[in-house]
Amino acid sequence: MPLTKCPNKCSKTRHKEYVQKIIDEYPRILNASPKEMEILIFEFNRILTNNQLNLSVRKNKILSFNEAIVYALRYEDLREKEFLQFLNFIDIKTCVYCNLQSTLVIEPKYYNKKKKAVKKTTAKLQLDHFYPKSQYPFLATSLFNLYPTCANCNLAKGKKKSLFNLYTTTDDLDVFNFRLSDKSVLRYWLSLKKENLDVSFNCSDQKLLENHNDLFQIQALYDTQMDVAEELLLKAKANPKIYRIILQKEFGQLFKDPSIIDRLLIGNYSKPDDINRRPMAKYSQDIAKQLKLIS
Repeated sequence: MPLTKCPNKCSKTRHKEYVQKIIDEYPRILNASPKEMEILIFEFNRILTNNQLNLSVRKNKILSFNEAIVYALRYEDLREKEFLQFLNFIDIKTCVYCNLQSTLVIEPKYYNKKKKAVKKTTAKLQLDHFYPKSQYPFLATSLFNLYPTCANCNLAKGKKKSLFNLYTTTDDLDVFNFRLSDKSVLRYWLSLKKENLDVSFNCSDQKLLENHNDLFQIQALYDTQMDVAEELLLKAKANPKIYRIILQKEFGQLFKDPSIIDRLLIGNYSKPDDINRRPMAKYSQDIAKQLKLIS
C-alpha cells in the first residue's frame, strides 16, 4: 500500500493528519539523528497517543493503523536491500547489545539456470528498533533507529526500553567495562582452574548497567567465557614483551602497524574503534589492558 494512499483508508481526522505529516516530512524522518527523533516523537504524540495507533484501518481487517503505516513505509522491502547497504557502510559485525554474537551481511554465490554466477546479499542478523515500530511506526525506516543485533538480544528486548544508545554525540563512548577480579587471579594461580576466575561487567551509570543486564543478561552470558579470560591471563604471564620484540625484529615488514601485533597477542581487535568488528572484542580489550598485554 503506497504511503500516499494511506490517508484515504483512515476515517479519523487525526489519523489522516498523522499520515500526512509522515508524507510531508519523510526525508527528515528517514535521516533523523537521535536528538531529532526525540523531537519527532513529541510532535507525533501531539497528534495521536499510543492507544490510538491500534485502531483498525478498516472494518473486518486485522491490520491495525500502526501496522498499516509500517507496511506503507515498505519496511520489509527496505530491510532486504537498502538497509543492507547501510549496514555494510557502518561496518558493524557484532550484536551492539551483547558484542558476543556475529551480525553479518554476506554475499553467497550461486548459479542460476543459465549457469551464471550470481551473488545475493543476505543478512545474518536482526534489526532492532530502538523506538518500537508498534509505538512509533513513523520511525520504522529511520536509519538511526535501527540497531543490528543477534536474535537473542532482539527477542529479549522486544518492546521494552533500552537505555543504551548506539548512535550518540557524547564524548564518553566507553560506557561499559569488563574487569578481572584481582582476588580471583590469585585463586586461579593457586589452583590453575578457570572456574576460580571472576570477571565483572561494570558501568559508571548504575541505571544503564541494571537495564542492560535485566534486558540482555550480559553478566550471565560472559560468565560462560572464562576460558577467554584464562587465555589472556596465561599470555600475560608468558612475557609478551619478548614475543613482541622478536616479531618486530624478525618480521618488521609484516608488522609496520603495531596494532597487528596487539591483535595477535589478544586474539582479537585491539583498538576501541574496532570493538564492533568481532565478537568479544570489548571483553578481550578490557582484560588485556588490565593485564598490560596492550596499552
